[in-house]
Amino acid sequence: MAESGNNELINSEEQELLKAKSDALRLLSFSARSADELRARLKRKKYTDALINRVIEGFQKQGLIDDAKFAKLFAESRVYSRPTGKRQLEMDLKKKGLAPELVRQTIADLKDYDEKGMVRELARKRLKGMTGVSKEKKRARLFGFLKRRGFGSEAIFSVMDELFSAKGGSASGGKGGSAEDLELKEHSSED
Repeated sequence: MAESGNNELINSEEQELLKAKSDALRLLSFSARSADELRARLKRKKYTDALINRVIEGFQKQGLIDDAKFAKLFAESRVYSRPTGKRQLEMDLKKKGLAPELVRQTIADLKDYDEKGMVRELARKRLKGMTGVSKEKKRARLFGFLKRRGFGSEAIFSVMDELFSAKGGSASGGKGGSAEDLELKEHSSED
């Protein structure tokens, strides 16, 4: 009789484990996740910490969860789909629950990361929509936009100096900055 009670307990635990694994797989089918993200989502579903740890350890052994791969894919995806500076990318990776050392390594290993090029492209797109705005306001708005995206001040100022100088004039000299000057600058750089 006691054996029957143990079997029911084991079956109940196994059923709970299967349910947790099923929920975890469903979550992973929508989007890749870090181990910490998956842990938090399973915790919301009221699973015990011990059960969550079993699921995550099992998935890590099977290769279904790999924080290093996740970090690399997330960073590369973010750079191409929504260009951001390294500072913002670092914060986003940390929000995903990744270890600080892994975050640093992921950012250091980014290939084809051209911060200045991304700043230039975003700035040009943003400037096209700024009509009827003074040069000073354009510069201020553009700087704020790029800083919120996590780009460094050095890259921002360098690109702004390029874009706001016309025909070799410097941005500090107050020349250029109109849409026509920007178009001239873009066309001359294409030749």
